[in-house]
Amino acid sequence: MKITYNLILGCLVILMTSCQGKTSQKQNTKPLTKQQLSYAKGFSISKDGHKTILDIYSPKDTSKLLQSFTLMPADYNQALKENEIKVPCRRIICLSSTQLAYLIELDALDNIVGINSSRHLFNQNINDKVKANAIQKVGKEGIFNIETIVSLSPDVIFVSPFKTGGYDAIKNLGVPLVPMAAFAEQTPLGRAEWIKMLALFADKEAAADSIYTAIEADYLRLKKLTQTVEHRPSVFSGKMKGGTWYAAGGDSFFAHYFRDAGADYIIKNQLTASMPMDYESIYSLAAKADYWRLLTSSPNGFGKQMLKEEDERYADFKAYKTGNVLVCNLRQVPYREESAIKPNILLADYIYHFHPKLLPDYQPRYWKKIEE
Repeated sequence: MKITYNLILGCLVILMTSCQGKTSQKQNTKPLTKQQLSYAKGFSISKDGHKTILDIYSPKDTSKLLQSFTLMPADYNQALKENEIKVPCRRIICLSSTQLAYLIELDALDNIVGINSSRHLFNQNINDKVKANAIQKVGKEGIFNIETIVSLSPDVIFVSPFKTGGYDAIKNLGVPLVPMAAFAEQTPLGRAEWIKMLALFADKEAAADSIYTAIEADYLRLKKLTQTVEHRPSVFSGKMKGGTWYAAGGDSFFAHYFRDAGADYIIKNQLTASMPMDYESIYSLAAKADYWRLLTSSPNGFGKQMLKEEDERYADFKAYKTGNVLVCNLRQVPYREESAIKPNILLADYIYHFHPKLLPDYQPRYWKKIEE
């Protein structure tokens, strides 16, 4: 009986010691430190000791995880597992000019070895690197040059999650494909905040924080200028395409710009996406609107006569008659490769047109009144 008692007592001591060890181990485990983002909803950054966890969420539903990556430090010397990426990445491929916008701003062009196309790119440094073969063109969705991609030995390829099925040819190359979903953000500052995500791959986190802080401060300063305006001019956007007018929703990305610039957007619903409308429906809402905003891609300028030649009915809008058509010509300004990271400049452009007295000495960069 005495032996049995001592045996039981010994087991209890071992069990208690084991439990205490597990408790102590749990207490010593540091929780993930999540970085606070101000506006972006499509990704999150967490620190786990020497590792960084990057979660990217579905563009259609940001409550659902699209993909998760673990970014390891440069001195990590073990074999990388799936979705583990050693940073900084010295060999990056970008498959969109909108991805380039962030790396241009971060002064990280030396990290780029491949792009989808240099057509219509304005950045002289990139064009020079393309000419010198320091950056190579790898094709686009569905028609990639696989041999070129393989020869570049990329550390990472940034892709667009909006183009489903276009990356089948490169999925099996063993290179991490990181979705870049900034264009799903519904606020200008949210889209700009993706600079913090790109910065992780180029070892530019401090620079990204500094750049974004300056952008946010300037944007909010400009927005404050319009909060007490007595008159908010009405505005509409887009034009006919294939017999349909795709109008941005009342709570869309562009609607946020219009409101922050002190304008009254004609669409009043709560939709974030564009919606197809026929001409008559748009005209009933926009016929007397003060301003009309549209993108074009014309190599020889773009005037009122050219717009009327596209559809004679355009001349019936008040904004056309008064010349208050705000045009951004993609052939003349680097809108595609800058707009994502220049929300303060875009907002200033809009304010200059909607409320010129607020920014009397300003010179618009992207949006200018239509030529005669």
